[in-house]
Amino acid sequence: MFRVAAARLAMRRLGASTQQRGYAAKVDMAALKKLRQLSEVSISRAKEALQRTDGSVEQALEWLQRDALAAGAQKAAKVSGRVAAEGAVAVHSNAANTAATIVELGCETDFVARNAAFVDLAARIAQAGSALDGAGSTGIGVLDTAAVAAQAVGGTSAADAITAAIGHLGENVVLRRAATAGGPGFVVGTYVHGAVAGSDGHRAGKIGALVALRSDGDRAELAPFAQQLAQQVVGFAPRFTRAEWQKAQAGDESAVLEAQPFLFGGGTVADALAQHTQRLGTPVDVAGFVRFERGEGVEKPAQPDFATEVRQQLK
Repeated sequence: MFRVAAARLAMRRLGASTQQRGYAAKVDMAALKKLRQLSEVSISRAKEALQRTDGSVEQALEWLQRDALAAGAQKAAKVSGRVAAEGAVAVHSNAANTAATIVELGCETDFVARNAAFVDLAARIAQAGSALDGAGSTGIGVLDTAAVAAQAVGGTSAADAITAAIGHLGENVVLRRAATAGGPGFVVGTYVHGAVAGSDGHRAGKIGALVALRSDGDRAELAPFAQQLAQQVVGFAPRFTRAEWQKAQAGDESAVLEAQPFLFGGGTVADALAQHTQRLGTPVDVAGFVRFERGEGVEKPAQPDFATEVRQQLK
């Protein structure tokens, strides 16, 4: 008799537990839709986040960020030693073309480098880096990657966003370098080659450049010319401005930007600068430039066979 009563009690408890779980599984569809729009996570992840936070969209977003960061930190500990020789170069400039930032975000494979989430992250970090002022008298300055990583990106720091991306993408992701251009009296041009689009309209590519022109001339007229020079730097890969070359006494002029044939015709880059100087009635000079190519200076490891690559991805 006792066994029968105990069995009935257990069944009632099981039924109550099942009902509770069923009730807990129900979430507000409007909240679910809003959370997915804000976070771009799967339905199941959004549902779990809402269940764990009593249906609060704001708290669910925070839970998702914490969970992604924890997963990323765990994954980062496993992949931190891997070589990140692929990646993307992203640039950001202000509307007035007086300041710009360039960053290189590294990853392990070209597949991830083309991932929309990775492209968006690189572009957002470039935008975040624009808050830092590092340009000197040449209009170009190297930015400390730790300082860039501390900047805000989407409600968190760039460093935490990178950690979360490691968990999501499954590869080592590193902020390799960053630079800035611009300041009073400068007009900045930017260009990215081989750009792919992210989900938010952001773009990042294989090679990027910033060029700082020094002039008191009309910025609206100089901005397209500065962009052409950024394309020149990407395509011809100069190493010096003329002033830098003369200071370094580097010998051959072929690596000097002003001595190169102008990509858009009309003689050399120096000739194009002279033409703009004459037309505007004020000097136009290249103060400085910077060129980033993804994976530059990183020794790529020997490619594993397909089976080994699959096993590495599953770790």
